[in-house]
Amino acid sequence: MKASERILVGLKTLEHVEELMDLACRLGSPTAWLRLVHVIELPDPTPLDADVPELEALAKEILEKAGRIASQSRLNRSTAVLRAHGAASALIDEIERNKIDLAVLGYHHRRSIGEILLGTTAQHLARGAPCRVLLSIPPSDR
Repeated sequence: MKASERILVGLKTLEHVEELMDLACRLGSPTAWLRLVHVIELPDPTPLDADVPELEALAKEILEKAGRIASQSRLNRSTAVLRAHGAASALIDEIERNKIDLAVLGYHHRRSIGEILLGTTAQHLARGAPCRVLLSIPPSDR
């Protein structure tokens, strides 16, 4: 796989920031641009502009940690906190808007009822993203 120029890194939790950033930095060309994204996913009846200070604080912490790692690699970067009822559609829109050629995402084995019924963000991106998608899947806890 050739080095990527425009990489979206989907960051959901603090525990996966280092691993995903390491992957993105290693797969990017020396002139790559990283788009570091966290999606605040809100339930359908909740307005997207709802006040959610705890989630906003977490998003800020995640993106700051990712930004520190990116600065060590000297890659250009920008960050975004997106608000959506579904993370997959928000990420696909971001991929299209920024002409991303690689999306790097984490995956967890814990599944919610919604994921069982509707599918995971990773599944939706694997089917619908207009770019390569790299999933970092940890070993199961079995």
